[in-house]
Amino acid sequence: MTYYSPDEKHLKLRSQRFVRRMFMMRQLGTVLCYVPILSVLKEAGYGIPSILLLSANAFVWPWIACLRATRSADPASAEKKNLTADAFLGGIWVALMQMSPFPSCIIMAVLASDRYAAGGLTQLKSAVKAFLCAFLPLWLIKGGGVNLELTPRTVWLTLPLATFYILALSIASYNLTLKLRKRNHELERIALMDPELEIPNRRMFDRRLESEYLSTLRGDSSGYLLLMDLDYFKSVNDTWGHEAGDFLLTQISRVLRNHIGYKDTPARFGGDELGVIVHNASDLSVMILARRLQKKIGEIRLPASSEFRCTMSIGIASAAEAGSIYDWLRHADTALYKVKRSGRDGVCLWQPPLSAED
Repeated sequence: MTYYSPDEKHLKLRSQRFVRRMFMMRQLGTVLCYVPILSVLKEAGYGIPSILLLSANAFVWPWIACLRATRSADPASAEKKNLTADAFLGGIWVALMQMSPFPSCIIMAVLASDRYAAGGLTQLKSAVKAFLCAFLPLWLIKGGGVNLELTPRTVWLTLPLATFYILALSIASYNLTLKLRKRNHELERIALMDPELEIPNRRMFDRRLESEYLSTLRGDSSGYLLLMDLDYFKSVNDTWGHEAGDFLLTQISRVLRNHIGYKDTPARFGGDELGVIVHNASDLSVMILARRLQKKIGEIRLPASSEFRCTMSIGIASAAEAGSIYDWLRHADTALYKVKRSGRDGVCLWQPPLSAED
């Protein structure tokens, strides 16, 4: 039995999906090409051997190509060789049709667009070389002429290839683009999340902070910022180890996710520094929220010590009282340090200093 690493399994699955996708496109393309090529060959007087070879290309070759790729150690590379072989076979039929203009141009356009969509310019160059290697010798052997006779039957039989296949290629390309866009969004989301706590990291927090501040300036909301510092966190690590500290932060992040509004944003700044952007609140409601968070965090117990009690210092500031995002952060930080100087385990809402007249 062959064992694969997770990365190898992922790569193999992607290659297999690529092979299946190309098999469906190849089968559709060969069947749609079969009908107009057959019409031209019959009109040119070709016999049973040519028609049997054409039938094998249309109905047998796609399965051979699929089996060849799926059984290969590198399915994606094998499939790219199959794409080159498609172009070689296409060159044979264009030569035998003596470049009958309408079906030949459509077939060459399909081959070129399909190769480029599958492998870019490198795959297209390889396909062009294979096409010319098959086309030029056979075309010259046939006299190098051009079959300008075009019957209405051949035109009608070529139209499905000119329409349905291009439509199918467009749908496949759009689906791939959509998957890539979703994957990029997911990668961006992962890059903006703290992997340990499953809450936004500082990068996303800064984005949301700016957005909430501007929303408050416009009058669309009334944003508040909570800066939170776990009291005596260093002693937790020193006494029970970093695993206990990590467990504690994980439990606190769960409290934040479960007890703030769905439009609010929790985040980790680094270490034991946490924050919450409250989307729309008042002085009273934000103080109630902070007290509730303190209560829930105080209920957390360490597996190593059921007597341990977790406390949190929280500084709060309103975006409406800040002249800039920097001021907003500074106000919340000032409130937080006021709590720490007062003995920790408290909540403080920043208030603008009284003027001399007051």
